Amino acid sequence: MAKQDIENIKPDLDAQLNEAFNSMIGEVLADLVDESPVYTGFLASSWRAQKSQVRQKDRVEDHEPWAGIKANFVWKKKGDKPPNPEISPRFSPPTFDYKKGCFIGNQAEYSNYIIEDPGLVKYLKQDIQKTINRNFKEKKRGAIKIGSVQKKVLFGKGSKKGRKYTGTSEF
Repeated sequence: MAKQDIENIKPDLDAQLNEAFNSMIGEVLADLVDESPVYTGFLASSWRAQKSQVRQKDRVEDHEPWAGIKANFVWKKKGDKPPNPEISPRFSPPTFDYKKGCFIGNQAEYSNYIIEDPGLVKYLKQDIQKTINRNFKEKKRGAIKIGSVQKKVLFGKGSKKGRKYTGTSEF
């Protein structure tokens, strides 16, 4: 019995680290949406995590409903913002392997101009560490997790085959 448990240490640890890594990525993306400056909502909706570098290539004029918001807004004075921004994340992150890492970036073509936004700078310099620490602390086993995203989590008996669990909210 003890030999079997020892043999499961590496797969169990890898599973825990992958789960924490993917959970952290989801939280970072959600935080970036919240910290992004909002005009039409296109920038806040364009954060993405992927296995290769994220290119800033998408124009707001090519994507509805943001193109309609921008086209129909009448500027009255400098600093005006449309009353109806639409924040709806456009990309779902794939499942990542913590050993291979990932790239997080914004796909809006003008996103390199907002990197100096005070809210975003504060998040990237200070608050992101809290998100990382929260996700990489040891969690109690047997917790109930509820959510809508299926993740492949490997732990316990049969860990080599893996089982699918749903969600990221822990109770």
